[in-house]
Amino acid sequence: MSELHARVNEALQSAMAKAVPEAGNLDWQAPLASQNGLDSVQIMNLVMEVEDALDLSVPVDVLAEVTTLQQLADQLATLLEGRPS
Repeated sequence: MSELHARVNEALQSAMAKAVPEAGNLDWQAPLASQNGLDSVQIMNLVMEVEDALDLSVPVDVLAEVTTLQQLADQLATLLEGRPS
């Protein structure tokens, strides 16, 4: 796993711990909406936490395309790779 992907995964794990403290082990392939009962507000809170942690703004169209934590992690890594240094 690259350093970038590790950073994204760490940010997501931290954000999930804040959004759903009782989550425990994460299933990266489970749909976000059913991941320990995440509702739309919790998903938005999760995204805001990740944005703050990674100093990144996630476009709404990206959120519309993802359904799992793994897809979100992949999209975040792509966004980070594509931004100017």
